[in-house]
Amino acid sequence: MDTADKSFVRHPSRGLAPVAMMAVIFLGGCGSRESVSGKSAVSNPGAGVSLTVMAMTDESNAKFEDQALRKFGAERGLHVRYLPYLGSTNECLGMYRQLFQERSSQPDICEIDIIWPAILADDLVDLTPYLGDDIKAFPQELIQSFTIGGRLVALPTYLDTGLLYYRSDLLQKYGFRKPPATWDELGSMAKVIQTGERRSGKRDFWGFVWQGEAGEGLTCDALEWQSSEGGGHIIESDGTIRVSNPRAIHALERAVSWIGTISPPGVVSYGEDDSLNVWQSGNAAFMRGWLYGYGSMREPSCPVHDRFGAALLPGGPGGRSRVLGDMAVAVSKYSKHRAEAVAAIRDLTSARNEAVRARQAGSVPTRSMLQNRFDIMDNTPFRGPLAKDVLTGIVARPSVITGKSYEAVSRAYYTAVHSALTRQASPRKALADLEKQLVRITGLHASRD
Repeated sequence: MDTADKSFVRHPSRGLAPVAMMAVIFLGGCGSRESVSGKSAVSNPGAGVSLTVMAMTDESNAKFEDQALRKFGAERGLHVRYLPYLGSTNECLGMYRQLFQERSSQPDICEIDIIWPAILADDLVDLTPYLGDDIKAFPQELIQSFTIGGRLVALPTYLDTGLLYYRSDLLQKYGFRKPPATWDELGSMAKVIQTGERRSGKRDFWGFVWQGEAGEGLTCDALEWQSSEGGGHIIESDGTIRVSNPRAIHALERAVSWIGTISPPGVVSYGEDDSLNVWQSGNAAFMRGWLYGYGSMREPSCPVHDRFGAALLPGGPGGRSRVLGDMAVAVSKYSKHRAEAVAAIRDLTSARNEAVRARQAGSVPTRSMLQNRFDIMDNTPFRGPLAKDVLTGIVARPSVITGKSYEAVSRAYYTAVHSALTRQASPRKALADLEKQLVRITGLHASRD
């Protein structure tokens, strides 16, 4: 999610609850006893403990979390306030920073993005002593993303990655038996379908939509292109910068070639909502989207709810790649009710609640044991042909290795990619200049491939 711009936003700003207002609520206190559903939150005056939860999910996931946390509170005589955040992720990170700087005791529980642990680690509780062997229930790939300096500062709530959504009816109509396995196949299939649909009168139909706005969403998309082409992961696990090489250049050149051919010229300003709007209106054959949106796409109110499928993103010489975009829950170091807050997030991320979330919201559980359960995974994309691919091709952004420099690293990366997409610079020059900039930002060395 976006820590610098509004490109990758789970909760698009609707003009409600801006960061300053939310900070005032927390810093000044709030007498509200309402949950997100509008029902009275359970309170036991004798217990004297009130937990405040700052959330970043929406729709079905927010509904599940609200219910689960209120149930937890009812069972223990706690007052639980679940506050969904209605701003951009950029604003949310700013709010957390302000609250932590003020040593605010609220919120007790913070929902955070997967790229924030290193940024916020100093202000979050180390959960390691509380979990013991239960840590082993989560895939190591996820735990590593939330472990900073040996401290586990958050627990993942559900698995989120990039996926390729496709119109199953149009694949059948144009004689394609399965979704594209490579980016080149995607380009060919998108062109055939787009041409055919436009001939039938759909002048606004496009082959492929994605997130091209200069922001964190573009970092995610471009990393998938680069990694699947075998061009590296921006910064490798050994600290080597790898962005300016023939394969990375080729991947970016191919993306540039999509614009105005199979992707609308305006895709360079598309955020998540923009691409989703085109897709849901029935005006695209393929869309790069996030797993978390799968459940809402299946709702009867979605125009394409019965005419789409989900697949792994196309691959290349480097295999399949899809960026990890997890959400997690953490406990503020300044909470006055640390033990209760830790107990609450352990309950929220328990196997029992992960199974309920999967069935209700279509979200993929993070616990390995649940990912093999057909009855649990049936409402998620990872059923049928994708049943064994839950962790296939997952790529993490270099947020852990770059620490507090990640925001600057990501900003430099998506700005360089965007300059190529908008033809302000050639892909070769954009990535060469980017390499020099990343060396200055991080002090790391560039690869010589």
